[in-house]
Amino acid sequence: MSVAQAAVSPSKVSASADGHVERQRLRTMLLIRRFEEKTYQEYTKPGQKIGGFCHLYSGQEAISVGLAALFDKNRDYLINGYRCHGHSLALGLDPRAGFAELFGKSTGCSKGKGGSMHFFQASVGNMGGHGIVGGQLPLALGFAFAQKQKKTGGFTVCLLGDGAINQGTHNESLNMASLWKLPVIYMVENNGVSMGTEVARHSAETDLAKRGLGYNMPTMNVDGNDVDTFISEVGAAVERCRTGGGPTYISANTFRFRGHSMSDSMATYRTKDQQEKARSRDPIELYFERLHKKGIVQKEQYEAMQEEVANVIAEAVAQADADPQPPLEDRFNDILAETYPYQPE
Repeated sequence: MSVAQAAVSPSKVSASADGHVERQRLRTMLLIRRFEEKTYQEYTKPGQKIGGFCHLYSGQEAISVGLAALFDKNRDYLINGYRCHGHSLALGLDPRAGFAELFGKSTGCSKGKGGSMHFFQASVGNMGGHGIVGGQLPLALGFAFAQKQKKTGGFTVCLLGDGAINQGTHNESLNMASLWKLPVIYMVENNGVSMGTEVARHSAETDLAKRGLGYNMPTMNVDGNDVDTFISEVGAAVERCRTGGGPTYISANTFRFRGHSMSDSMATYRTKDQQEKARSRDPIELYFERLHKKGIVQKEQYEAMQEEVANVIAEAVAQADADPQPPLEDRFNDILAETYPYQPE
């Protein structure tokens, strides 16, 4: 069963007569791309300022920007795996707070304690990135349960990679979500590989949308590189959640332009032809070309937008670099454990 037939028109989802909304979406995609490019540069510099794991979002920007177009920050929740920079920026995270988090500074969105995999901004419904594969699925279930009990009219979107569909939490969470008709969308950001393992080598069913068929909920594939199509088709699932129709399972099909993490070059599992084909459907360039043909964005405007975004990112990095480290006395705060603070015998 598919909900695509009931999709709403993109013109009904935060569209604008003067093109302002469309230009803002294009700018946000550029901001995410530039943030990730700068993150790559900072991570690979001598005297590396970014520690730990780091997973870049380049190539998947249309998904996060599309979700932001459908999102109500006062009543909706988004929860994610560890590739979480793009969604946070799309929901309005200040790039400075993002870089400060990467640099381990006290001004970071998680006080410098979470790093790349744990961007949070609860005030806008961003319930953060989570480093345990599949660990976010039951948490999303809890958020959606609370929304239904409180009758907020909100929905929860749970982002997961294709590797998470093989975890036990996947089966348990989807079954309960459907049983209780909870307002949750489980969305696989299917970039074709689980770390470095292609879908056909880890999933007996390669159409990942069909992995949701056993739970009596609508399932659908969407184009994760076309922001207008994404908004239109996912909008139907959002409306289903808001009106008590229960969960939907979606595979948003896309392609990441970089490796699984900063330690992964992609050279061993993606051919040059595969990468070139994917870049021919760059979501940013696709959207710019569409807006250009409609007369909404001229080439000069696009170039000025790119320059403006680059300046924003450069300033954010400089500010974050100058921000203070967390104080030593703060090291045991924000830890949920009955044994802290440690009391020696």
